[in-house]
Formats: sequence, structure tokens, C-alpha cells
Amino acid sequence: MAKLNVNGVTIDKPSKISILCDNTTTSDSLGKEWGLSMALNLPQDDLWLWDCGASSLFLQNAQEMKIDTNKAKGIALSHGHWDHSGGMDALMETDFLGPVYAHPKFAAKRYSVHAEGEVRDASFPCEYPGTIIVRDYTELDEGLFMITEIPRIAGLFEATGGLFTDPELTLTDHVPDDAFLLMMTKSGPVVILGCCHSGLANSLYHLRDLTGLESVHAIIGGLHLFKTDVDEFENTAKVIEEFNPKLVAAGHCTGEKGYEFLKNRLSCDVHQMGSGSVYEF
Repeated sequence: MAKLNVNGVTIDKPSKISILCDNTTTSDSLGKEWGLSMALNLPQDDLWLWDCGASSLFLQNAQEMKIDTNKAKGIALSHGHWDHSGGMDALMETDFLGPVYAHPKFAAKRYSVHAEGEVRDASFPCEYPGTIIVRDYTELDEGLFMITEIPRIAGLFEATGGLFTDPELTLTDHVPDDAFLLMMTKSGPVVILGCCHSGLANSLYHLRDLTGLESVHAIIGGLHLFKTDVDEFENTAKVIEEFNPKLVAAGHCTGEKGYEFLKNRLSCDVHQMGSGSVYEF
């Protein structure tokens, strides 16, 4: 894979990330659900969407937050699971005309196991949209990159427990469509996660191999620690320290215990994001 050169990217105006929906909320006027969606305001006044939650809730919250999703240049999907893509039909029923960026496996059939062995269809649940396929990485806009095909290094954590590609639950779903965003900002590089099924270490090491970046300014999104133990919490904390961010904004699948551990363990600012959270860089 060719290297991604970000050294020449110079950003001299502010960028902003607004959380349109998450598992928690910062305001009684904003809804919450098990799902994730963000709006990204770039310095050149371009708006992008990252995921669209589990339902139309992200659109309702966006309206309350005075964010016009119809002005978005496009939407990128972190992966095809229902809680990140379930609002797609609702988005397509608006005046949204932008492209949809996703890994080629985003619409693959997949299943998840829940409490008491209940098996659910976890696949992309909407009508198939016209999609621009991202097989490794692409520049969505000036200073905004979507990165997929994250290698899984032996011995490093990946969040694939309870995920399968067949209803008989014999084939593990390694979520090959897992992706993240790199946003170059005035404050420095910002990593924007979806569910981080690849594991944070695999994701950040791939970022380093691809770009040469040894540190980032912030890490925002789901860290998928809600089904893991303290050992994995510690491993995640260590890899975060390797990249020396000033801010970690953890939400969605991070889980309350994972968030509390990182908040107490790390020396950088650790925030619990929710619907309505806004981060400016």
C-alpha cells in the first residue's frame, strides 16, 4: 500500500466535530440511542457526516443543534453494522445529495450474539445506496482522510467477540470494513473512530505505518471496551500514551467501566462524549 503523505497539509482555521447521536446525551432536548453519528465542520466551510446512527434520531438531534445535514458534501461509514448505518434510509429521504463512502464489505451479511444467546441480524439494514468504495484510504476533502484495510497484528486486541458471518455462528466476523478518519486540524492530527473493531492499537499502528505520524492531538469515538476486561483497558491506555494525545473523547461502545478506567489512568483530558458534545480544534 502506498504511503499517505500528510506532511504538506497545513490547516490555519478551526475545525469542529459535533456528536449528533450517541449512547448518552448532554441535554434533555437531545435524544440518545445505541448508535453513533458525527458532523464534521472543516476549515474550508465543508460539512461531512460520519455514520448515521441506528435510526433517524441523528437527523432530529442535528435539527435541534442547528446543523443542516442536507448541506453535507458526503457521508462516510465506519462499517456496516446497524447502529452506525440504520439512519441511512432517513437520510436518503431528505434532500441529501452527497456520496456515501464505505469499504466494499460494508453491506455483507452478519450476525451478533446477545444476552441469553439471542442471535440478531447485525447487517446494514437499509436500501442499498449508491456508494463510492474505499479499499484502503482516500482523501474525502482537504485534510480529511478515510482509512480502511486495517491489518490485525497477532496478539493485539480486536473487538470481534460475539460477531459472526453466518447464522449458525461458526465463522467469526472480523469486521473487515472497519474504518476510521484522520482529520488534520489547526491543533494537530485528530483520529475519529466508529466502533474500532480492529482494536485501537491496530488502528493507530496502521496510521503510523501509513503516514509516519508518531503522535496525534485527539482520539474521538468508540473504543469498544464494553465487553473487555481490565487487562485490555490497560493495553488501550498504553497505546494511547504512545501517541500522546491531549484529548480522548470516548463514547458509544467504550462502555462506562472502560471510560472510567481511562479517565483515572491517563494524564491527558478524557471526556465522555454524548449527543450534543462539540469539540473544536
